[in-house]
Amino acid sequence: MAAMVKSEPLDSNSDSSPDQKRKKMKMTEPNDRMQGHLHRFRFKFLDKEDRYEITCKSPCSVLQALETSSKFCVLKEKTVKQKMETRQQEKTMQRQDLVIQTMKGKKPIATHFPCHLIKNGQILTISTVFNDSEEATTETTQIYKENKQYVIFYIESEGGKNTKTKQLLKNKKLKPFSPLCIYAICGETVETALTRDGRFHDNVFIQTFTLVESESDPPRCVEMNVLVDCLDKQTFKMILEERNATQAPTAPPQAGSNLQKEDETNSIQLPMSNTSTETSAAGEPPKKQKYPVTVTDSAEILKILRHQFADLVKQMKKRYKKKKYSGVLSHLSGEFGKSTEGFSEVYTVKKLMELSDSVCMIDVKGVKQGTGFLLFDHYILTNAHLFKKDGIFYVNEYGHISAKVTATFNKENPSESNLKEIDVKPEIIDFQWGFDAYNRHVDFAVLELQDVDTSTGLLCRSSPDPKTGGVCLIGHPGGGVKRTDPTTIIERERRGEAFQRETGKNDRMDMLINTSIEENKVNYDMLMKPDSTEVTYDTCLFHGASGSPVFDESCQVIAMHTGGFPYKDEGVKSVIEYAIPLFTILENFLIEMMNRNNVEILTKFTREALTGLHSRDFIYNFIRHLVTEWKPSFSAALTAVWETVKENENHLRMKENLRTWIISKKEVLEKIQIAGNEALKEFMLENILVKLSQTDDDDEPMDE
Repeated sequence: MAAMVKSEPLDSNSDSSPDQKRKKMKMTEPNDRMQGHLHRFRFKFLDKEDRYEITCKSPCSVLQALETSSKFCVLKEKTVKQKMETRQQEKTMQRQDLVIQTMKGKKPIATHFPCHLIKNGQILTISTVFNDSEEATTETTQIYKENKQYVIFYIESEGGKNTKTKQLLKNKKLKPFSPLCIYAICGETVETALTRDGRFHDNVFIQTFTLVESESDPPRCVEMNVLVDCLDKQTFKMILEERNATQAPTAPPQAGSNLQKEDETNSIQLPMSNTSTETSAAGEPPKKQKYPVTVTDSAEILKILRHQFADLVKQMKKRYKKKKYSGVLSHLSGEFGKSTEGFSEVYTVKKLMELSDSVCMIDVKGVKQGTGFLLFDHYILTNAHLFKKDGIFYVNEYGHISAKVTATFNKENPSESNLKEIDVKPEIIDFQWGFDAYNRHVDFAVLELQDVDTSTGLLCRSSPDPKTGGVCLIGHPGGGVKRTDPTTIIERERRGEAFQRETGKNDRMDMLINTSIEENKVNYDMLMKPDSTEVTYDTCLFHGASGSPVFDESCQVIAMHTGGFPYKDEGVKSVIEYAIPLFTILENFLIEMMNRNNVEILTKFTREALTGLHSRDFIYNFIRHLVTEWKPSFSAALTAVWETVKENENHLRMKENLRTWIISKKEVLEKIQIAGNEALKEFMLENILVKLSQTDDDDEPMDE
């Protein structure tokens, strides 16, 4: 990917820092995959000296990469709370913006800055400032893909000519942090890049602002409609040109403009094209001419629409926290592009159709129907609540299913030809419902097929879930044929909006929705928690789709569709739907198999997981978990997993990284030497994973 990046402006720094201690077995949460993507950078908070390392294995935003560090999340929350305590005494603003600067140059980047544009070893300094505006200064809807060429340029926070009375930044407290670092994709305009950046005030787009290169003589002027391709590593100031009478604003019409004024005519005129194909004497087709076509008796309709438009703009500005109509349009265009572009490529569609062969309909006779998918070998993953009816689970304490269960593959043709129905063994492999040790919602069951299916399991395509972007569900809603539904992730902070936009239409609808929320109060509270891990979205796949795999735009399985907030209004509808991250399920499943010493399943799981990029890292972290939380009872599980790793062609690289990690962890070395841990000590020495005389070295994260 490095060859595709046109600019890498952020300078490198070789200072090292130790890895942070992690007791929870949690994976990183990058965005879309990028083959060969692997780099590291470090961060520190402005008032702290400690530096912490981040390893990126997939393209994502800087903030997404930072949020994979539990230390970052803790320090960020602590910093925000400390400032809030001071500000509360003054009874002033509450909103705070994150400022991310490079150690050299101190040029602040947006939180959605692509992480792969940061050089290896670069150190970022994190601080916060209060935001005196009502708007967020960054947009979080970016999707990072490969095959893109980027440029970087800089804009001074203080403007030049005619800008003294103009506000250039949404948050005035960003002025001391100058110049601002802007990234852009080759082929797009300056205006597009600045709109995406999110830190600039609407004034910049409404009026005729121009960029002037700071150090050029004579001055080099760049207008907003100029392509960014030739701006790499240049620094600019903003100036305001005096607009001529013939110049139009670059932004869309604002709320309150003449679009909302009443028309004094009694009709609406629509432009119509003359599509005649007659040719002129010179043999050229005539130019198309437009004629107004009058729609009679339309004045009342026009007045109603214009009246509603003003209310609509007001409502949307409030919903999306925008001050200007142009901001609303920019936000909506970004949302539309994000939700429709990801799954429009033929390659992606074909790949999803291929992977859909692993999706099946689950029928728990006399209880419920749902969806499941082949995870690995001949084990199916689905929701635990499919075995619950009238408050009773049809799985006893010994894991025996008291109802017949079948898995039907190839249910795609309404004629039901080519169906493949396979019985499920009555002994359930794993059944978890409720909240796990980390207070995360779990609702899953792992079933074993009587016969081995020919389709491929999806474990090797498992991946941490992105926080934004497009997703696609594949399932059997209503027990019918297999269906797909591309949709868009609803970010955690926008879930409240999803509920609000469904209410207020009429009293009956409000009653139905509020009733649904009350009936699912536990799930509602779960989704609205600040630390909620669920993936939320809008989908048309309702009852019967529980257990469906949720794919990201790289065709990786990120979650399992679990539920929603249904209500009946001319058919079944739902306010919002959610899925449990697949890595949450896999963590709990592996820990259960470890506690049971189920060597057979651990071996099969590991063998399959080692064939995938993210699932291979998952096994690496599972081994670290076994060592960190070591008990003598883990011996069989650790041996089974490691013996399977040794069969893989990449085992030497994993061994070297594991050895480096162990040597760097004094607490792990001490654990190995503690009396009673002879089995762990013997395992380490036998596999040459550690020399007990060594106690210190640099920590090296997992390599690709």
